[in-house]
Amino acid sequence: MSRPPASSTPPSLQTLNGAWELAPSLDEQWRFRGLHTGAPQAVGAFARTAWMPARVPGSVHADLLRAGVIPDVRVGLHSVEAEWVAARQWVYRRTFRVDLPAGGRLWLRFGGVDWAATVFLDGEELGRLEGAQATSRLRLPDLERHTKHSLVVVLDAPPAGQGQLGRTSQTRTLRPRYGYWWDFCTRLIQVGLVGDVTLERDGGAALLDVAALVSLSADGRRGQVRVDVAHDGAEDLPVTATLTHPDGRQETRTGRADDLCFDLAEPQLWWPRGLGEQPRYHLSAQLDGSAPVSCRFGVRDVQLVHNAASAARGAMPYTLQVNGVPVYARGFNVLPVDMTAGMDGAPERERAVIEYAAAAHATLLRFNGVAPFASQTMLEACDDLGVLVWQELPLTSSGTDNVPPALETFGSVLDAGLPPLLRRLHGHPSVALLGAGNELTGADRRPVHSEHPTIAHMLTHVRRAGLTQPFMPTSPSGPTYDLDETVARTRPEDLHDVHGPWHYRGVRDSYRPHAISRALMHSEFGCQAPARERSLRRFVRPDPWPMDDRVPEVVHHGEWWLMRHRVEEVFGPVADLRRYVLLGQAAQGDVLRHALTWNRSRVGECSAALVWQLNEPWPNAHNTAVLEYDLSPKLAYYRCREANAPYALHWGLDAPVAAATLTLRPAVLADTPGRGRVELRQLTPGGTCVWERHLDVTWPGEATSLSLPIIGEPTLLRGRVLDDAGALLAESEQWVAPDRPTPFAALADLPDTRIHVDTDGSQLTVTNAGRVAAPWLSLEALEDGLEVFSDSGFTLLPGESRSVTATLRGLDGAARPFTLSVQAVNVAPVHVEVTP
Repeated sequence: MSRPPASSTPPSLQTLNGAWELAPSLDEQWRFRGLHTGAPQAVGAFARTAWMPARVPGSVHADLLRAGVIPDVRVGLHSVEAEWVAARQWVYRRTFRVDLPAGGRLWLRFGGVDWAATVFLDGEELGRLEGAQATSRLRLPDLERHTKHSLVVVLDAPPAGQGQLGRTSQTRTLRPRYGYWWDFCTRLIQVGLVGDVTLERDGGAALLDVAALVSLSADGRRGQVRVDVAHDGAEDLPVTATLTHPDGRQETRTGRADDLCFDLAEPQLWWPRGLGEQPRYHLSAQLDGSAPVSCRFGVRDVQLVHNAASAARGAMPYTLQVNGVPVYARGFNVLPVDMTAGMDGAPERERAVIEYAAAAHATLLRFNGVAPFASQTMLEACDDLGVLVWQELPLTSSGTDNVPPALETFGSVLDAGLPPLLRRLHGHPSVALLGAGNELTGADRRPVHSEHPTIAHMLTHVRRAGLTQPFMPTSPSGPTYDLDETVARTRPEDLHDVHGPWHYRGVRDSYRPHAISRALMHSEFGCQAPARERSLRRFVRPDPWPMDDRVPEVVHHGEWWLMRHRVEEVFGPVADLRRYVLLGQAAQGDVLRHALTWNRSRVGECSAALVWQLNEPWPNAHNTAVLEYDLSPKLAYYRCREANAPYALHWGLDAPVAAATLTLRPAVLADTPGRGRVELRQLTPGGTCVWERHLDVTWPGEATSLSLPIIGEPTLLRGRVLDDAGALLAESEQWVAPDRPTPFAALADLPDTRIHVDTDGSQLTVTNAGRVAAPWLSLEALEDGLEVFSDSGFTLLPGESRSVTATLRGLDGAARPFTLSVQAVNVAPVHVEVTP
């Protein structure tokens, strides 16, 4: 897209980002010591304040880590040692000279403070700040241009808050609660100057922000862009707006700030990934004497519409429709990349998370109310890659009650905090769905409705902000909260939008709920797995074995997700960490693929399936994420990618075990109709074929029910989907076994086999040179970076070879040489050097 030329407006902005200094204060010790004055301290009875380097924007924790004051909070039990940070006030300071021209008005602008602060200039109080995503402007006197000025920001101690096991009804701020402890992260209550700090000059009026409010005709052939300018004192002044089309054409209008609009004929529509392109428009606004403001935006229509099932049940509509085209929403719940703001490489990691989601064929990502809003970097990446976003407002469930706070006590909080939050969503065509919060219920644990006074007030703010996206009162939206098996069997019509299950519960209980579900939307479900051995030794402890509650660090890094007992119920006793990690990750991948394909097989009834969760903001020993903290994919990532691909094979199993025969209902899951052939084989670990079927199929269509013999050992099902011309569209593997205690123990106890890996640049050929299968071959880079592998977690039978592409990218996007480790349960790690 061509960009408009740079503005010739005289300098009106000066950044104060970068190097600051930082010091702690117990209570108002800062006032006693005069830290707010910026004056030097004399040698005397009172020790002088020790200042340390700080970065703005950033956070106190990040600065303390860099200074070596606190240990790495990601490692071991160190986060407990850092909890004192939230029991202090913190003082930021710096000096500056004003480099802006004299005359006019001078302002100090803060892009966000976590959570509240008092600002002092040259020892005089300027004002108060509050809100990590709220922009504040403080008027300055006409400062002397050649003099150094002292700027001091004193952060309050963080407000009291409740972690996962508190009471939602007692929520008193819009501060995201996950930092007070959640099942996927530690207690790490953040403080800091998390937004940009700038000096701004204007000639008596200022433009603060601009947004494009787009309306579109029903046929999508005409549109209007209303220019929404946030300003200070520009009501009657001429504002000039310039609209740049995706093809570079420009239009300009001049008029009052509240009376500017553009008509669009045949607008270039933004489409979700796979349905079209993602063109963006550019809008800028200028006012004499003020810095120009600009934004990018996309043009699209998004609705929630009924399918036949939701209409028949009298449910809410759950099918996303973009530009008149229904979209089956498959994807993930997403979290911030780090609990600690200001960590090195965060924007690049944020972009990488969205790229991983897009590569796994996600069409919708849910950012739920427990964590901060999706960052601008993440939203821009979703806009660019065509991935839809479901953004919830910052309210979330609790262990004691999930009841939204009463409007009488929370209304003023919403009035102050929601407008700046909601304005951050303008212009992002990817933002397709909004919600009031995560898992909000009445006292009876039934999900709340839009009529709840607090929820209704939030919706009023959403519409007042000019956001037209569909709005969900909460998720799950009920009437049944979770995927309850009794309800599924007796009252399936009550399964609308549901959550769960999340825990691995063996080879029947982990699978059965998904096979009998009749949910219209499955917006949160998961299964845990251990992290990679390398991650465990790096972040948990050098030797984390036996990976259960006898190891305090293992408990600290995921106390709700221990699973060794469950792994051993399925695979028998596990004696070492390497095998445990592979078996646990294989189990997670199998369950998530099973859940995703069962949901997808019900397209027409089910409108969405979102895995909890894509990533994690803190390194866990066990967790439901499919990307680890350092963004290493677990094996489950590849199984999610398989299940969500344009073509996928659904096995139609109730569970991977049976007494004598197993019923398969194989079906082709495809984004477009077609016909072709499905080839199925059942093989022993030694490679002998014991059953085979070839089916001519049409998709969509009724699944064929087949009976599969269960022999005395685990066997491998292989399936391939071919089109009419014989081209491979999809393939899948599924291990099955007799229904008995430790049904897959034989796989965990297979004799060792030998693996050869030949490399040709990033192209690998992996060969099983032994006499037994190598189940769940795992490919891992031994260096930090972003793995871009064509597959991992597959099985090689004796004598088989498999071609795989493997690239490791740095955060800068460049491919780099690395050491690849290839291993399986019965294959010790084989290391090869890969050069792109």
